[in-house]
Amino acid sequence: MKIVQIDGIKGLITAVFVCACAFAGFVISPGYVAMTLWNKYLALNYMFPTLSIFQGILLWGIIVISYFIITGNGFALSFKNTPEMSDEELNAIIKSAKINAQMRMMNHLISKTDKVDIKKLNKDGKTGENKESPFISPSVNFRNNQSIDKSDEDSISKIK
Repeated sequence: MKIVQIDGIKGLITAVFVCACAFAGFVISPGYVAMTLWNKYLALNYMFPTLSIFQGILLWGIIVISYFIITGNGFALSFKNTPEMSDEELNAIIKSAKINAQMRMMNHLISKTDKVDIKKLNKDGKTGENKESPFISPSVNFRNNQSIDKSDEDSISKIK
């Protein structure tokens, strides 16, 4: 089973645009060409009636269907029923989609909060902005961690 995910109004607009372009490219444009050729050669030379764009699209459809009937080739598209999903599988897919949406939101929030404007203290005690890297995460003070580690090692050595 193939699932197409459309996110928000931008995704919906994009899907409509893609469908409209596909329709214009595979139906309207060849229909216009069929109408133009019919009107240019048959209507002028043999006094056939002129066609509108709708009739040109119908003519294009007749040409395509006749081609597939004569050659015996099938359509490239096939429509098949997929096996039904159980409620558990559907709930698992929905749950994973919700988790993915929450993770995307959390990643977006984390990426925003990770950009911290660091200010340095000057020797005078005044604050000044760091001109070299204004958006960096604060560093961890390792001196306090090392003293804790040494006191742990001393207590372990006393036990031995």
